[in-house]
Amino acid sequence: MKVTINHVQKSVGMIRKTTHHGVTVRVEFNAEELAIVRERKLETDIVLERDYSSDMSDAAIDRHESRGLGKRLLTATVSGADANHHHLTVSKLMKGEDTHYLGTPVEAKEYEESLKQALVTLKSWIEGNAKVETETATFEL
Repeated sequence: MKVTINHVQKSVGMIRKTTHHGVTVRVEFNAEELAIVRERKLETDIVLERDYSSDMSDAAIDRHESRGLGKRLLTATVSGADANHHHLTVSKLMKGEDTHYLGTPVEAKEYEESLKQALVTLKSWIEGNAKVETETATFEL
């Protein structure tokens, strides 16, 4: 598993420019890891729980949260099941680059540290799912 993390910035707004600080992650899984993820159906598992991206307005967040069942099903059909939430999933990492924007550089650095820890956990979790235990364990309580 090869991980690349970059920090990016973008400014939005015509009158009051607001700068958002983003963290972009790209994970390249090797063939064995991809096979394990697909075989064990781990694509929808959440790697890192996170809030909405800071570049989303409050109105956009409200619209996203108040969508009806029909719109949620349509979104899941067109963009995938994990498009209905904002958490980082294995599927989002498999699709390519994922960028999450935060309000300040400090928040972006903290998010990067959380992301690194979550990716280490993901790597060990994939390795743990590689083999099924065949030995019988006997113990007394």
